Amino acid sequence: MPDLTAILAFYQAIAFFSVTGALPGEAAMMAQPEREAVVQRFLSPSERGNFDALSDVDRRVRLRKGETRFRAWESANPDVAAVLRRKAERLAFEPAPCV
Repeated sequence: MPDLTAILAFYQAIAFFSVTGALPGEAAMMAQPEREAVVQRFLSPSERGNFDALSDVDRRVRLRKGETRFRAWESANPDVAAVLRRKAERLAFEPAPCV
């Protein structure tokens, strides 16, 4: 089961950066830490195990593998991805409640 909280955080970061006026490519670039967290969660435990010790090339290969799995998950679960995107946009666009 994918980490829906991490995916929501990624979508929310993109929505937040979009609100600040970033273009879509810029928003995705600024949300890189959140994206990498999501992509790593689509790797198996053994693939994640020694991730920090890998060379840059091997790390990019693994991240590409995780990215492919994440995109496949989005394609296979468009309804869940849409709900998470809407929630992320609502969190980014709505003002914080007054206490």
